Amino acid sequence: AAYVDCSTVDAQASMETMAAIKAAGGSFLAAPVSGGWRDAKAGKLLFICGGDEQVYEQATESMEAMGEKRWLVGSTPDKAAHAKLVLQVMMGNMIGALGEAMAVADAAGIDADTVGDMLDASAMGNPLIRAKAKLMSARDYSPNFQVYLQQKDLHLVAALSDELQVPTPITSAANNMYVQSMQRGFGNQDFAAVREAYRAP
Repeated sequence: AAYVDCSTVDAQASMETMAAIKAAGGSFLAAPVSGGWRDAKAGKLLFICGGDEQVYEQATESMEAMGEKRWLVGSTPDKAAHAKLVLQVMMGNMIGALGEAMAVADAAGIDADTVGDMLDASAMGNPLIRAKAKLMSARDYSPNFQVYLQQKDLHLVAALSDELQVPTPITSAANNMYVQSMQRGFGNQDFAAVREAYRAP
């Protein structure tokens, strides 16, 4: 039997899970996903996979039921774990920067919806910025992907960057703001709630 693990964990945990599954006579594929529950419902998840190519092909039908694209980034689970964290660096920093931009705009008396429209029309426009700018403007943080999950992933990035000896100061700064958002009670809200870390207590 094949076990496909779609969680975002560190490389060591993924390798240990593979070893346990193989010791029990099974096969294993690490397949952390990018996207939230709404993406899964719409069949738009992205699967970042690491492991045996045969298991990867066997899991195709299941992945295609929930996702629109998949990659086999390496022959071992740790490669999938690392590749997923690369995506989380961009996502966490991008929405952290959006929260900061919205905070500056608010302090300067510029309408948040207008800022969102400007960003959407600019070279920086993308579906994620568009969606999270609307949430920040409305202060509606109904969760799709929660603050505590984004912060967990940035914490994993910090450990990986230490291991690889790659400086990640921007990610460290963003992580601090997600931590502050959690401290203010927004841990289970959508990670757009990083915007709330910039408000006066």
